[in-house]
Amino acid sequence: MNPTSTQRLRRATAALAFAWGLVAILLSLRTLVLSPDVPVPPFRAVRLGSAVVERLSPSIGGGDIEVGDVVLEVDGIPYRHALAAVNEWLRDGRPNTYVFERGDDRQIEIALPPSRSLEFVTPMVVLTHSLLLLVACIYLATGSVVWWIKPEHEGAWALMLFCSAMTYQLANAVQADLIPWSYPRMLLNTPLIGAVTFHLLTTYPVEPDWIVRHRRIRLVPYSIAVALGGMALCGWLLDLPIQRLEDASVAYAVGMFGLSLGILAVERRRQRESVMRDRTDAVFYGAIVSFVPALLVLFAEWILRTPVPDDLALLWVFLFPVAVGYGIVRRQILGVRSVAKSSAAYGAATLAITGVFAFLITFADTLVWRLDVSFRWFQVVFLFFAILLFNPLRNRMQALVDRIFDRDRAAYRVAVREISEAMVSMLSLNEIADRILLALTDTMGVERAMVLIVHDAEKALRPMAWRGEWDDEAMDTRIPSDHPLCKHLWMRREDLSRVDFDDEPDPENREACRDVFDNLEVEILVPILYGVDLLGVIGVGRKISGEHLASDDRLLLRTLANQSSIAIENAKAFDEIAKLNETLEARVEERTRELRDTQVQLVHSEKMKSLGQLVAGIAHELNNPIGFVHANLQLLDEYVEKLIEAQQAGTDTQLVKERIAKLLARSREGTERVKQIVQDLRTFSRVDQAEIQEVDLHEEIDRTLALMEPRFKDSIEVVRDYGDLPRVRCYPGQLNQVFMNLLMNACDAMGDEGTIRIQTRPTEMGVELRFSDDGPGMSPEVAGRIFDPFFTTKAVGVGTGLGLSLSHGIIERHGGSIRVESQAGRGATFIIDLPLDATSEG
Repeated sequence: MNPTSTQRLRRATAALAFAWGLVAILLSLRTLVLSPDVPVPPFRAVRLGSAVVERLSPSIGGGDIEVGDVVLEVDGIPYRHALAAVNEWLRDGRPNTYVFERGDDRQIEIALPPSRSLEFVTPMVVLTHSLLLLVACIYLATGSVVWWIKPEHEGAWALMLFCSAMTYQLANAVQADLIPWSYPRMLLNTPLIGAVTFHLLTTYPVEPDWIVRHRRIRLVPYSIAVALGGMALCGWLLDLPIQRLEDASVAYAVGMFGLSLGILAVERRRQRESVMRDRTDAVFYGAIVSFVPALLVLFAEWILRTPVPDDLALLWVFLFPVAVGYGIVRRQILGVRSVAKSSAAYGAATLAITGVFAFLITFADTLVWRLDVSFRWFQVVFLFFAILLFNPLRNRMQALVDRIFDRDRAAYRVAVREISEAMVSMLSLNEIADRILLALTDTMGVERAMVLIVHDAEKALRPMAWRGEWDDEAMDTRIPSDHPLCKHLWMRREDLSRVDFDDEPDPENREACRDVFDNLEVEILVPILYGVDLLGVIGVGRKISGEHLASDDRLLLRTLANQSSIAIENAKAFDEIAKLNETLEARVEERTRELRDTQVQLVHSEKMKSLGQLVAGIAHELNNPIGFVHANLQLLDEYVEKLIEAQQAGTDTQLVKERIAKLLARSREGTERVKQIVQDLRTFSRVDQAEIQEVDLHEEIDRTLALMEPRFKDSIEVVRDYGDLPRVRCYPGQLNQVFMNLLMNACDAMGDEGTIRIQTRPTEMGVELRFSDDGPGMSPEVAGRIFDPFFTTKAVGVGTGLGLSLSHGIIERHGGSIRVESQAGRGATFIIDLPLDATSEG
């Protein structure tokens, strides 16, 4: 089965399991809230295993029935079958015939009328029902949340199935005879508990090797559970004796729990020297503490046929799924044994201090009594001074206890402070790595540690420095940047151990990551991250004391990694700056040349763009007269032939000569039009006039308008409002470029129709030119950036964003200025101020 199909199967079964548990909770909650008052048997019997009487109705108290009797039949029907249809055989006022079995195997037959369900609903029953329903909700919520967070983890899937099965059992533990369809669902759920328990404890915290080799073996418990549940359900539907099947289901569930716990105990012994020990300890002891008391109670009810308050024994089982779920989500439970050990020692020390203090007070009281001091004030003063003298001793002892159990944490704080201060001035990678290793071996007491740094040239992690005993293979380690371990370190951004890859869905990636830990023989790998970059990894082995790294150790490692990342980045930046300084002048000159070439290319590109737009219109203007002349030449050829024929025939040639003269005159008009267009284009570009000249700006504007005439297409009106301008010394070709850019932008803004107004006026400093349009205008933000290079409001590929920037530069080189006045929806006006003499070079 491929990973996609496996995940699809898990989602489907998890959804079914959730629905199974949710229905059980809702039906149980309905019974608790509504508390129906219906006819019920006159006693309460245990629902699992044999139907042992555990409570009698007050109406039959003191009769022949005793607590502990086993109910066999009612009205000739097996009691288990009858429970599923109590509404059919229970009627108010009509007795039913019950068959009971006493402890001495003697059977008795008694006719008893039904009781009312409210007779058994006591405050204690309601409280127990509410608490167990709360525990059931905790189970279902824990399984669902863990599955939601870690859907790819097989342990999360197994926990979801286990929690759903336990949810049903807990929700139906009280008042089961009032919950609809409780009995048939119990027949299916009881053996299922054994199967899901085996699935969970052989998946998390440790998956045995024989399970890894034969994963399909997990199907066996499920197959047996389905078979037992199916046979029991069929026996109930067919009204067959199913007591033995029920007993087999209970025995199977209990037996599978014991077998699973035994497998976990074996794996726990095998993991004695592994980082998995804490995790196996937590699950193993959690299972014993949570379920063994309840199983013992169940065993007593089932085997000894003795009613025991099994409902109360189930109240603390909620601790188990919470602990397992936390371990799956967090991937590890750190320092379980060390925390328990330190807590016990701290409690013992505190108890000793309190005992000494109590002994001193008792001694003071005894001393006062032996001295026969009758004055109460003397006793109070004596006790006051005794307490006053003892208080410094108590404080010192308390401080000593705190210092003993906090010495590692205090040493870590000192180490972090010293490393932070030292790394500020370190600019050598080797020095930084040696400082990290010194802190790990001296402060944390690890037997071996290694720092691996990413080599940019190789794109791989390579060892830079190490301490402890390492073989040649470990020191030659090379981990490529595309290795699954590097990806996990970069994506998870936290320290990782070998067990963190147990939930890796890809077996190849899982084994590849595990191989790195095995080859290096390290317990933890801590990533050195700077922003989004992985700079290196710190590999740490076990402590010399043999203890595994706890949460405080990992906190120190993460702090070291964070501090070293800043130092490593600073060292790299320092090296890069030193290299840049060596070639700074050459790089600046090279960049300057590149920028100059880029600027020339951009200016040329903009000019070519403008030229292309002009050519499109000029080609149309030249096409008309040239086509006209070409047609006249064809007619002229025909008339010349007619003229020759007329002369040879001696006929009148006057009419032909007149038509030839008209054709020549009209053709001459066409050629004059072509000549004028070429002259305007030549004058516009000033190909032959690159020097500064004294020109009439009105003529230059009109010449540009003539070339732009095809763009207007009779849909854009141009209004000329010319003042009396003096002649201006300028570079006409450059100013024509500015005029054309402004006119083209106005046409682009207005689209198919609109009005362009050109206004000229003399000023004290020179002349003022205004180019206005009635287009959509600009917002203040756009107007503020309109002259920035590469800024454009046109679509990608339509405008370069250089036209107005180049125009701004041309006007400034003439010693003038250009600005824009515009509001959204009110058009735009470009205002050019020029001096009468452009003194700067163009």
